[in-house]
Amino acid sequence: MSTSLLYHAFGVRGYQEVALGFEPRAICFRVEQAPETLRCSLCSSSHVRKSGVVPRRFRSVPIGRKQVFIDLPVQRVLCFDCLKTRQVKIGFADPRVGYTRSFERYALDLSRRTTIQHAAEHLNVGWDTI
Repeated sequence: MSTSLLYHAFGVRGYQEVALGFEPRAICFRVEQAPETLRCSLCSSSHVRKSGVVPRRFRSVPIGRKQVFIDLPVQRVLCFDCLKTRQVKIGFADPRVGYTRSFERYALDLSRRTTIQHAAEHLNVGWDTI
């Protein structure tokens, strides 16, 4: 499948789209990271071995009134240089958040132009996320 929409519209770079799903009010992109790009998130070493995955779902910029989600099985790796098992860094989202950087920029832009309550209702999130 093409990664052009992911790259240009949502800022998802370095990942391959493997599936596209539709839910009643949402569009879900399933993406995966290429194995040769796996790096330790602590020391950036490429001397790693896969050690399971953690499924994550990230909210992205909506398309019209439909929510957009990016589903990513985040790879855990055992690093042979620093001897730690960690999740790889995610290129399109900050650590420990459930939304993409493009969603963050969009929400911030909306909050400058309207009330926080209206921005939260439009994006279907809580006011504290805005």
